[in-house]
Amino acid sequence: MSRVRSCVAALGLVVAIQLAGVRLLVVSGNSMSPHIRDGDLVLTARLWRGGEVGDIVLIERPSDGQLLLHRVIEQGAGWRRTQGDASLSPDAERISDAAVLGVLAAVIPTGLIAPPPLGQVATQFSSGRRVGLSIAAAPGARAEVSTPVIAGADALGRLLPGGQATWMLTLTPCPMGLAGECAGTTDTLRIDPDRFTLSGASSAARSLRITSTCRPAGTTTWTPSADLFTAAWSATNLATGRLAMFTAGAAASECQVQVTLLGEITAANSSVTLPLRWGPE
Repeated sequence: MSRVRSCVAALGLVVAIQLAGVRLLVVSGNSMSPHIRDGDLVLTARLWRGGEVGDIVLIERPSDGQLLLHRVIEQGAGWRRTQGDASLSPDAERISDAAVLGVLAAVIPTGLIAPPPLGQVATQFSSGRRVGLSIAAAPGARAEVSTPVIAGADALGRLLPGGQATWMLTLTPCPMGLAGECAGTTDTLRIDPDRFTLSGASSAARSLRITSTCRPAGTTTWTPSADLFTAAWSATNLATGRLAMFTAGAAASECQVQVTLLGEITAANSSVTLPLRWGPE
């Protein structure tokens, strides 16, 4: 009888664990440090699933299915925005209720002890990567690009998780009245769909946040122009990649384009170049 009771109790424990969605995972990355460090063990459970602002949640990232352990910083009807405690920027994607797998229940520091062979959950955005920017200007439209200002880089100048590179651009729209390549009512600065080739080969292409502010050349007031994530960019919907728009023939404008490195990058090369296109719409 005691053996039967033990089996029933063990079965009940297994069922309870499954219903609670308990997971024991090894952390890979340091974007949740110092609270959670690379190699630590974490216990998450669906039993306490709430995902309120301030909670650390286990999510399945929609873009690639990777498990991610980050803190909820913003919440709306059916969605959340998350960010690592040690990261400078939020995650690129909104997280739906269905993508929340559980809430952090316990952290087990492992220090220098080798972690057991368990599943892994990522808590870092990216390795250090060099980020560049190139602009192809249409005939009649001119673009001048300055040397970038880098924030959040290592000693080799590579961006670390959440690191940012900011370029100053001077953009001169195509003059009015010209035919052919200068025909059009507006000039647009956008992601170049023809040269943005990383989208099919690497997550790097979907791992950038781009913000832009512009002002007429010689003035002092900046106006926000765009704030977009390449995770949401689509070559078939060019409006998702537009950074700035000007009337054809308008005076030259200055724009600041800031690129923030997000997302885990699996490309073999150590650099990412964001290609932009400038000219008539």
